[in-house]
Amino acid sequence: MSNKEIHRHHYKNEKRRIWRMVIIILALFFIVDGLIIAKVYNDAKNAVNTTYHKVKHDSERSASRTISNGKPFSILLLGTDTGDYGRTYKGRTDTMMVAVVNPNTKKTTLVSIPRDTKVAIPGHGFENKINSAYTYGGTSMAMNIVQSYLDVPIDHYIEMNMGGLVQLSSALGPTKVDNDLDFTNLGYHFKKGTVTINKDNILAYTRMRYQDSRGDYGRQLRQRLVLEGLVKKIATVQGITKYQSILSALSSNMKTDITFSEIKTIATKYRSADNVKQIQLQGYGKMIDGISFQVVPQKNVDAVTKKLKTALELNN
Repeated sequence: MSNKEIHRHHYKNEKRRIWRMVIIILALFFIVDGLIIAKVYNDAKNAVNTTYHKVKHDSERSASRTISNGKPFSILLLGTDTGDYGRTYKGRTDTMMVAVVNPNTKKTTLVSIPRDTKVAIPGHGFENKINSAYTYGGTSMAMNIVQSYLDVPIDHYIEMNMGGLVQLSSALGPTKVDNDLDFTNLGYHFKKGTVTINKDNILAYTRMRYQDSRGDYGRQLRQRLVLEGLVKKIATVQGITKYQSILSALSSNMKTDITFSEIKTIATKYRSADNVKQIQLQGYGKMIDGISFQVVPQKNVDAVTKKLKTALELNN
C-alpha cells in the first residue's frame, strides 16, 4: 500500500471517529434534553395539581369543551389581601378582573372591576360591595355575581394572594412598567415614567391609592400594568429557566379550576393572544348609610358587557 493510500485510509478512519463522536454527543444531548423536558413536565403537572380547586358555579356552557375547541374563554382573576403585610385570614378580593383570551384575534381583553362596586347579592340585600361576594360565599359566589352582573359567562377562575405576588416577583426578578404618577409609598419613591418593580417594592406600588386622585381606579391601573409585565416575563427564556421558583410561588399562593390538560391546550392554541387590551369599568363614588360605594351607571356596564361579548365572539 502506497503512502498516499495509507494517508487516505487514515483520513477516512479519522473522519468516521469524528462523526461517531458527533453522533454520541448529539445522542447524549437529546437524552439529557429529554430528561430535562420530562422533569419540567412532571414538575409543572405536580404544581398545577396542587393549585387545582374545582368550585361549583352557575354555567350554561362547558369550559373544557370551549378550550378544547380553541374558542375564546374567560377567567375571573381574584387577588386577595391574604399574605399582604403578614395577614393570614381568608381575606377579601381587593382585586377583581375578567380576562377574555381570544386566539383568533390574538388579543386578551382585561377588565378591572372596582372592589367597591355596588351590587345586589342574593340573601344579603341590594346594597353590597362586589368584593363581599367572596367573603359571603367564596370563589363560587364571586364567579356567580360577576357573571350575573356583567352578563357574560365566566369559564374559569384564578385566585392569588398578595403574598404570592411578592414571591412571584422574587422568582422572576425586576420588571419594568410605565408609571403615570409620581408618588412615594411605604418608603419607596416611584417617579413618573419607566420604573422598576421588584419583590421589595411591588406591594408599595400595587397597593397605593390614597395619594392618587383616581383612588382605587389608579390602583387598579397599576395592578394591571404589573400583572401584564409579570405574565410577559414568565413567557421569556429567562422566565422558563426559573420555572421551579415560579411553580413554587404559584403552587403555594394560587388556586384555580383550570386543569393541567386545559393548560397544555392553552399553551399551544392560545399562546398568540399576547396583545393585551385593558378596560376599566367606571363608576362614581357615593356614600350610602355611611358606607362608600362605587355606583356604576348601567350604560357603563352595558358598554363593558358588549366589549366582553365581542371578545368572546358571542352574539350581543
